[in-house]
Amino acid sequence: MSSDKSLYLVTFSVVVYKQPVDEIERVVRSLLLYANEKVIYIIDNSPCMVVQNLCHLSKCIVLKHFPKNIGFGQAHNWAISEAKKKGSKYHFVVNPDIFYSKDVVLPMVEFMEHNQEVGEMMPKILYPNGKTQFLPKLMPSPLMLAQRKLSQFFPAVRSRWMKRFEMRQMSDDKVYDIGHVSGSFAAFRMKSLDDCGTFDSRFFLYFEDTDISRRIHKKYRTIYYPLVAVYHDYGNGASKSPKLFSIFIMSLIKFFNKWGWFFDDERKICNNKFLAQLQ
Repeated sequence: MSSDKSLYLVTFSVVVYKQPVDEIERVVRSLLLYANEKVIYIIDNSPCMVVQNLCHLSKCIVLKHFPKNIGFGQAHNWAISEAKKKGSKYHFVVNPDIFYSKDVVLPMVEFMEHNQEVGEMMPKILYPNGKTQFLPKLMPSPLMLAQRKLSQFFPAVRSRWMKRFEMRQMSDDKVYDIGHVSGSFAAFRMKSLDDCGTFDSRFFLYFEDTDISRRIHKKYRTIYYPLVAVYHDYGNGASKSPKLFSIFIMSLIKFFNKWGWFFDDERKICNNKFLAQLQ
């Protein structure tokens, strides 16, 4: 892409809810490693704003406070709307617990520039200890999610279930089409959001990233790009908090009510296509 790389704007949004300020500062410093024109939107859903002192890090930071907590997708939608007004070409949705020390944004943007059929993509995501988080997945079915939750009780078949659903055979030197791009670090072509819509406001938390990936995949490629990696302090809150687990279940029901529970030919065709890449 060479000299053309500074001719368009890249935007980011980070939605926070009561996170420690040092954690939020860490992700912002990671995003600032992208040296070209950018805007970083930090949307604070906390009752009392916790990010008001972060503007000193860069003039490109824009703060917004929603004290009633409008939800993950809705907060990112606000940022996407603002990014469109700025003329952004690529928008990154980033969790506050993401960090890295080498810019991953430019390689991802360059890949999308050279592959116009890509609407959404994610990098390789690692635990802080360097182990892989298996976040790219097939389009989920109720059976797949049940197997995932029950796999701890069936160690003999756990590996087989998870290997398939999470496409664990993917190598680190190849780009893959996937059914689920994790919202912890997702890059969107803004045109794909214009064509396919932003996050569905019916999902307060959970499954909003799965839903938008599926909609975008109807018209664009949704891909896993493991040639770059970020670190993620994965909390898995739904397994620890009864409140978050109840939100997870409600979102699950909304997702399958929308796309179909057990009879979904599109899901079957797409997943067979994804799995064929591993053969």
